[in-house]
Amino acid sequence: MRRGALLVFVEVKLRRGLGFGEPVESVTARKRRKIRRVAEHYLVREGAEFEELRFDVVGVLAGRDGRIRVRHVEGAF
Repeated sequence: MRRGALLVFVEVKLRRGLGFGEPVESVTARKRRKIRRVAEHYLVREGAEFEELRFDVVGVLAGRDGRIRVRHVEGAF
């Protein structure tokens, strides 16, 4: 996502229950490192320069009852 001089990389995680925890909790240190490497690769490949970078996580919990809960964590890491 881009807004002016800000580039935001967004990881979206979906879960259908809380048996393994909240969706945003699934973005582990290993996953964060991977996302950062992908972001670096993108910036080099595109020759993109931005004044600010941000990494967000969006967790979507889709309950069996049809209810959907969305949690957006700006600047998650």
